[in-house]
Amino acid sequence: MDSDHESDDRPPRRPPVPSRDPYVYTLQSSRHATSPKVCRDFVACVLHSVGQEELVDTASLCTSELATNAFLHAEGDPLMLRVVIEPPRFRVLVYDASAELPTAARLPEGDRLRGRGLGLVAALADAWGTAEGDAVGTYAKGVWFELAGKEEEAEDQPRPFTG
Repeated sequence: MDSDHESDDRPPRRPPVPSRDPYVYTLQSSRHATSPKVCRDFVACVLHSVGQEELVDTASLCTSELATNAFLHAEGDPLMLRVVIEPPRFRVLVYDASAELPTAARLPEGDRLRGRGLGLVAALADAWGTAEGDAVGTYAKGVWFELAGKEEEAEDQPRPFTG
């Protein structure tokens, strides 16, 4: 029997055109003791999926530090992780409901067990900072870090980061 539609198992007639927009992946969660691990695993999965395996260890550690800070110090329940990829740059943002900005990133003196997170992020990331929260007020602020990945083998030069 002939049909006017193509079978679902046929390949498309021409390859899809890659998007010029950044890749954005978002994970929303409650602020919970498991949040740092879930966020860390999410970032690792995204990086593996887009061929940036060389960033996994550093990105996982930095993500864990930001998510742990949100869990320990933020107010309220919501937590949002956003991964923005504009090759060759990769940015992770962790949003929470606390308006309190993080303190300067420096490693503490001596053998103190706390207070090393942002110092590690500052030492490992290419850049880090804070971002405003959302317009409806669910998230008061975000803390982000950025890493440079490998260059894509494309004809175009990378666009400036807009995320």
